[in-house]
Amino acid sequence: MPTINGGEGRLQIRVTVENGVIVNVTLTSTRPLNACSVLVGRRLGDAITLLPRLFSLCSTAQAVAGLIAAETALGFTPAPAQVAARRLLVAAEALDQTVWRILLDWPRCVGAVSVLDPLKQLRRVLASLRPLLFPDPAWNRIGGAELTPNHAELAAALDAIESGVNEAVLGDGQWVDRRSFDHWLRTATTPAAVTLRFVDDIKLSNFGRCAVMPLSEFDANTIGETGALARRWRHPLITALRADYGNGLLTRLTARVIESSALIAELRNQALALSADSGIPLAETASRMGMGLGIVECARGRLIHRLVVAEGRVCDYHVLAPTEWNFHPQGSLVCGLTGAPVPVGTTLHQAIELLITALDPCVGFELAIEAR
Repeated sequence: MPTINGGEGRLQIRVTVENGVIVNVTLTSTRPLNACSVLVGRRLGDAITLLPRLFSLCSTAQAVAGLIAAETALGFTPAPAQVAARRLLVAAEALDQTVWRILLDWPRCVGAVSVLDPLKQLRRVLASLRPLLFPDPAWNRIGGAELTPNHAELAAALDAIESGVNEAVLGDGQWVDRRSFDHWLRTATTPAAVTLRFVDDIKLSNFGRCAVMPLSEFDANTIGETGALARRWRHPLITALRADYGNGLLTRLTARVIESSALIAELRNQALALSADSGIPLAETASRMGMGLGIVECARGRLIHRLVVAEGRVCDYHVLAPTEWNFHPQGSLVCGLTGAPVPVGTTLHQAIELLITALDPCVGFELAIEAR
């Protein structure tokens, strides 16, 4: 069988400027779109267990999407407690990735100081959640693994996470309306506020605005946007910001901040649905043939796994990641940049880097700007 390779490639973005306007955007990706080909021919249970090794980024979401696809193909419905535990882990990973961007990468984009200690502490607490649910590290088993939630320690961990996010990201800001948001924007000192204030002050709020709409449901013929903005599209504050700036940079970044609070609510909701469950081992006994889709909303957007199984082995396996939509040649980045005037008050490189970071590709990127 082929060797497993965790390399995830890079995204090369070339922007051409003419007479002060972006006239062309070219994307070249070296992401290995056939990475899951190494799973073909393996026993289904072994293939699902290997998924986190194939995808170092959002490995939990990848594992859960694979579990859903496999269990769907086998016609199996896992226990509600197993579903809740998996969703909790996906939300924890999404929150980890969200605060990473806000506290580490956003400040770098605007020349501010990254906040490392609160980030490290938050990540430690988030990483502690899995052992509080599943005693066995091999939790991603088809049919479910032994689930023994430690409710007391879990509640304490969620309290610590909420306190850490409120202090480091939100600055205890309560955004009940646009007026309270504007006050927070002017007065708060968190990296999120500093970044959003920078965008607002140098008139980048509209930058990257385009007509691409949220991806409402899976449709192979539709190019839509997926991620935090799509999920928070109808949030009252996002609705107010869209009225002024559409899906421009300020709206996109604000959606990521709102997402950090929404993910805490998701953690708490799933924790309420937890109970002990032994799981039902299926991988070795399954012999039926079937196709399954696993759809998960992860940190960067909608993740889809599709597999075909026969006689307990994988016949076909494909993954569609959020980057395939947001960084499609007709997606939000290209449409948002094409025709945009070069901003005043900052470099074009900085403005584009902020937009790319807001859309958050699944891989690293290289940006090159050419002036004609």
